[in-house]
Amino acid sequence: MRALTVPAAFFATNWAAILLILTVIGTVPALVAATRTTMDLRSHADRAFRETLRASTVLLRRDWALSLALWALLLLIAANALILTDLATGGTRVFLVGISLPPTWLAVSALSAYVVTAASKDLTASSGEVTGTALTLMMRRPVRALLAPATIITVVPLWALAPLTIAFGFSLPPFLVARFWGPVDS
Repeated sequence: MRALTVPAAFFATNWAAILLILTVIGTVPALVAATRTTMDLRSHADRAFRETLRASTVLLRRDWALSLALWALLLLIAANALILTDLATGGTRVFLVGISLPPTWLAVSALSAYVVTAASKDLTASSGEVTGTALTLMMRRPVRALLAPATIITVVPLWALAPLTIAFGFSLPPFLVARFWGPVDS
């Protein structure tokens, strides 16, 4: 039975994260708490659901605005795709996508660095402190910062396919992205 502890912890963490993501303003806190729980399963495996919810509620006060910014970014990406397919044609479309891709790529990279950094810090750390450490992480590991969005794109099927999302779509991807970034030096 002990062999099922880790899959059960990922499942429990996933459901706690789903509950918070449904609130919209709990998206980033849910991702941070899921990363925090799954990166330290030795301490949290038996109480993954409660630990993820507890950490998320503490982080909600600090990261709710970043959650709204994340949703705004997602809406901007979707609107951009719709506008570019309807209004632009040929070379103009390629040019406009080429202009919009680097800032979007950078924002996704910065967000992933923020989530990984916030997961490694104390729950009471200030947003400025976490942001500063995330930017330092991106500067010290520029190749990983450049490839982090590609890693996130790689795990999209875990979010996009409903059976996988229900099982571990919001616990396994943050874990894999955190493993990609490696340990964070505080």
